[in-house]
Amino acid sequence: MRSFNLSTVLATLSLPLLAAAETSLTTSNPQYTLTDNLTYDNFFSAFDFFSEPDPTHGFVRYQTLSSAISQQLIGYMPDTRSVYLGVDSTSKEADSTGRASVRLESKKSWNHGLLIADIRHMPASQCGVWPAFWLVSASKTWPEGGEIDILEGVNDDESSKITLHTSSGCTVDNSSVVTGNGSDGAITSPFSGTMLTSDCDVNAEGQSKNMGCSIQAPYQGGDAQLVAGNTDPELPSYGTSFNSVSGGVYAMEWTADDIAVWLFPRDSDGFNKFFPHTNETMKEPDPAAWGPPLARFGGKECDFEQRFKDLRVVFNTAFCGDWAGREWDKSCREKTGVETCEEYVRDHPEAFSEAYWDISGLWWWQKK
Repeated sequence: MRSFNLSTVLATLSLPLLAAAETSLTTSNPQYTLTDNLTYDNFFSAFDFFSEPDPTHGFVRYQTLSSAISQQLIGYMPDTRSVYLGVDSTSKEADSTGRASVRLESKKSWNHGLLIADIRHMPASQCGVWPAFWLVSASKTWPEGGEIDILEGVNDDESSKITLHTSSGCTVDNSSVVTGNGSDGAITSPFSGTMLTSDCDVNAEGQSKNMGCSIQAPYQGGDAQLVAGNTDPELPSYGTSFNSVSGGVYAMEWTADDIAVWLFPRDSDGFNKFFPHTNETMKEPDPAAWGPPLARFGGKECDFEQRFKDLRVVFNTAFCGDWAGREWDKSCREKTGVETCEEYVRDHPEAFSEAYWDISGLWWWQKK
């Protein structure tokens, strides 16, 4: 684990909640206007710490701000001016409710826009772990108001799933119209991932409960040249493979017509062209120039204006639960030699030393 400084966490909370007006980010001819800049100095002040029982029935205890500080579950990475969100990786858990972790939920919510996140490290592809970077409605009871999962997986996954969750009456297809020429010529495909399910209803017939409509990012060695101007031979979208290239930028554009997610692995062609200095300066973003996204959800059978409302940003790391626990028998039972996910998480704290987020910042842009 890299060094980080916890002594300044509480001091940060006295800063203004959002400091977009004081940023050094530069724009010209803006299609989008930067409204929120959440980075090193003001990141934690923009979030609440959820500490209720896990809604997904995970073997996890989410901590309050003060408990997270005292257990060194949050802090700073001074060398990269980024923030750290971790889990307890030292204690054998006598508590039957689970391992300590954090779930941060933004105090502000948004409607439409472009979210850019520079993530240097995420929880590794480790049995028992369920990390997610996502958005959920702050004003309506789930699944009313919608959910957008930008970066998510479980256990030893090596590629991310991008998913929408709604109530009934929202289905998507892969016939979305993509505009712009892309960074490397004409766009010939609406997205590069694989659509697994098309009904966003969490109770849809013929789909697993809570599945939603989901697109899987290409695996390493897949057709990565289609993604975000990236001509590298692999696409590290999740977990250990994502961390092996020091992460990158995930971007999500949410309009009245569709929702799309791009990935720019660090030091890829697309990253170096569009996001060379995310901590210092950022060009006004132009998604039309980025090429096909990992995922695009569109079509006439979902009203994106009505289905997604007042979304707030969430980062969390859960253990086991409705997804990671359900998938335990696929590979982790044999790989670990442990009968259940909960037993493994309880008895093997050392397995989770890489189950942390290292985040350089979040930027929210909205059209004029």
